Amino acid sequence: MRKFVISTMVGILVVLLGSTLVLAQTQTKKPAQGQTSSASSSGTVAIGVVDINKIFDAHPNTAKIAELERKIAEEFQKRQQELNEKGKGKTREEVQKLEEEMNAAWAPVRDEMLKERQALIEERYGDVISAIRKVAESMKLALVVRSALRIPVNQKEVLEMPLVLYGGVDITDQVIQELQNIVAAKEKK
Repeated sequence: MRKFVISTMVGILVVLLGSTLVLAQTQTKKPAQGQTSSASSSGTVAIGVVDINKIFDAHPNTAKIAELERKIAEEFQKRQQELNEKGKGKTREEVQKLEEEMNAAWAPVRDEMLKERQALIEERYGDVISAIRKVAESMKLALVVRSALRIPVNQKEVLEMPLVLYGGVDITDQVIQELQNIVAAKEKK
């Protein structure tokens, strides 16, 4: 069943990518005044390729997100151990009441940590998209696609499925450099 789901997902992605490339190549959209077309005089379309995982890993928020997730997991484990210790020798109802009290005390802390995590994720995503857009525009690329897709096979295994088998201009390093510029500019403010 998993193999069917994975192969179906890969098939859909290949069809979507193929149709996107065909659309990008056949589109005859005129550039706005003052802009230049991303297609060369030979009619080819410049396509950028990025290793999105490498780019996300280069953002400083990735380490902050991982640290926050580690703290959340540690705190949860600590509270679970505390519940186990306090619940020894108590009835099921008493343990349930104790758990509800502890969860009520933990909820605001957890929610604040999750809110902080979400803000870091959103900031990282915005910075990455801005960097990709800036590099793509400076190189006059018509399309930027990720080079591979990570598909979880189980809890411990991830399969790297290439989306681009041939062609495209790898702009990963330029995007990382631009990302560093964006982050540095934010830190100066």
